[in-house]
Amino acid sequence: MSGPDPFLEDTLTTALRAFEGWRRSSRAARSGLLRFWEEGVAERLPELARLVTEETGKPITQAKGEVQRGLLTLRATEEAVGVFGEEAIPYDLMAGGEGCRAVLARFPLGPVLAITPFNFPVNLALHKLAPAVGAGCSVVWKPCPQAPRTSALLLETFQEAARKAGAEPALIQKAEVPPDQAEALALDGRIAVVSFTGSERVGLHLRGLLRGKPLVLELGGNAAVVLDSGVDPATAAKALAPAAVASAGQSCCKAQRIYVPAGDFEAFAAAFVAAVRALAVGDPMEPRTVVGPLVDEAAAMRLDAGLDRAVAAGATVLLRGARQGRLLPPAVLTGLPDEDPLCCEELFGPVTVLSPVRDFEEGLHRAAATRFGLRASVYTRDLGRWARAREVLRAGCVLLNLPPTYRLDAAPFGGLGASGQGLEGPRFALEAFTEARLLVEGPVL
Repeated sequence: MSGPDPFLEDTLTTALRAFEGWRRSSRAARSGLLRFWEEGVAERLPELARLVTEETGKPITQAKGEVQRGLLTLRATEEAVGVFGEEAIPYDLMAGGEGCRAVLARFPLGPVLAITPFNFPVNLALHKLAPAVGAGCSVVWKPCPQAPRTSALLLETFQEAARKAGAEPALIQKAEVPPDQAEALALDGRIAVVSFTGSERVGLHLRGLLRGKPLVLELGGNAAVVLDSGVDPATAAKALAPAAVASAGQSCCKAQRIYVPAGDFEAFAAAFVAAVRALAVGDPMEPRTVVGPLVDEAAAMRLDAGLDRAVAAGATVLLRGARQGRLLPPAVLTGLPDEDPLCCEELFGPVTVLSPVRDFEEGLHRAAATRFGLRASVYTRDLGRWARAREVLRAGCVLLNLPPTYRLDAAPFGGLGASGQGLEGPRFALEAFTEARLLVEGPVL
């Protein structure tokens, strides 16, 4: 039998050593490191955005927006670190507790394996890397293979920040390894927690593989939107069009299924198609472009074939254009059963399915009939129906009169069912990378 892989062994040894040197660092040291990192990312913002566009096809305006969101993620993590770590527990409320003092303290778990996706190669990476370092952990980072130069530059900004802060640059190490080696890293006892964002298939495989090890999973989505009668179709259509197709629909929160009361369906469908048509499609380096190419031609071909299959099965096409390599123009279909793959699977592309329903209640139940549970939206003026939606729609986030892509980076983010487990968002990721211990001090003897 061959021995352990030298690269993995060296990476894990370094991660453990870096953790031992960082685990007792002060909040001031951790906040200072994050502040230097934010400054470094801000200085390299144009270059990072350009690399995101070149490597993934994300339109340049959205790429700049992603890096700007990354700055907010770093700042929110720094702020969370400042108030995280100890919570006073009033033991003197209990009879016999006089003179006792107790705190619920958080301690870093150890080296983190962070696995990040291509669709937000800067901001989603920072959602794992920054809280891990802020919690007192070291990180082995497996970035997406589709954006290697983006990942290299992001790591460079961290290493520069670490040197300025007097911290160990090897607190974050990049491991660009194939799946079998990533699995070996995840299984190694020196990795204390795994945080993964990616496909449902890989995430559920990790869940079965890593029983007993702390695991945060951010997986697929199949976001539905339910419209109520009385909502202006044109206003809703204008809000939902970018949420369905921006960045070529390569978002786990994209609006994929939209359920509309039958009486409003024709007006909404016409307004939605017009709103999608108005979004610029093409060269991702053009500032006005909203829909650029998919990450690779295989993804575009898969979606195009799915559209051909649905049309052959009887779907009605409201909008569709010819594929050109990686570029697949937005498509809008109707007349599909809910069990069709374009309805029930995660598409990760600029394809939207519109469906008429009898009423709001039918829309809720059809929206809820999914194994995914990441995001769902309803548009209504009726607070009673909003209360009903909160009960029926089982998702990590349910939104009122907002598209499912709407996200505040400081807020908790996570999915239910096949969409994952655990929460991200800086304050909540800090919990995922630490363990709680109740420390009770008795009276002085």
